[in-house]
Amino acid sequence: MSTTPPTSSAWGELPEPPPPLPPPPPGDAPASTAGPKGLPAVGWSIWEAVLIGLVTNLVVAQTVVGVIAFLALGVTTSDDPKTIYVGLIVDLAWFGGMIGWLMLRHPRWREQLGVHLDREGLRNGGYGFVAGLILYPVIAFVVGLPLTILFSALSGEDATTPDQLPPHLTGAAVVASVILAVLIAPVVEETYFRGILFRSIRDRHGFWPGALISGVLFGLVHWVPSPWQDAVLLQTIMVFTGIALAWIYERRGSLLANVAAHMAFNAVGIVLILKLA
Repeated sequence: MSTTPPTSSAWGELPEPPPPLPPPPPGDAPASTAGPKGLPAVGWSIWEAVLIGLVTNLVVAQTVVGVIAFLALGVTTSDDPKTIYVGLIVDLAWFGGMIGWLMLRHPRWREQLGVHLDREGLRNGGYGFVAGLILYPVIAFVVGLPLTILFSALSGEDATTPDQLPPHLTGAAVVASVILAVLIAPVVEETYFRGILFRSIRDRHGFWPGALISGVLFGLVHWVPSPWQDAVLLQTIMVFTGIALAWIYERRGSLLANVAAHMAFNAVGIVLILKLA
């Protein structure tokens, strides 16, 4: 008995089979679940997200660009006000590396991360800004105050969050500090920690694993040279802040909401820092 498929019948030629669907763009294989609020699942793996953070931040931005900026600006100590300019340059280099990778390897990244510059995007941005204003006192009093008491008791010293800006800032350095804290850092950090890292974990394993892991790493990068109780206090507060920002992303499904929340949070913080300096 022949197993060759027939090519004709009493009714004439059989229809041609439909052409196969085109393959997805390189690097955009879907994850196992969808993203928050119905966003498409991201295509990059967890390890790819970790690797791109190490390469674009530690290798390119911090090591190569950072060292060049330090030498070019003649910075010799961490208390030099010109470290603010180094921070601006490093963050811009990190952001450029991430966006270059996304555009090259994941052309649907804006759709996947929820970056929509339209009316809905503005609405999400407004929601995020208000959420960030509310988040600051919640973190300061509900999280920060008990942790301050805890670390003071553990160390036998008065624990306090260390200064995140160089002392004695004036003129252009103050303006650069505001630009870095309120405009540049929120965009860069939300793109990586919530957009790239959180989503790579969350879309495969759910909200809490993504929020906890990305929150811990977000806290670790906020290390400031200081007594251990002060440094760990700041890092722990930032862990809770990162988890809260992940919750905002989960609720709105918009990276713009996160950027706006981070901007508002940092705006309150830097006003207090400059006022109390």
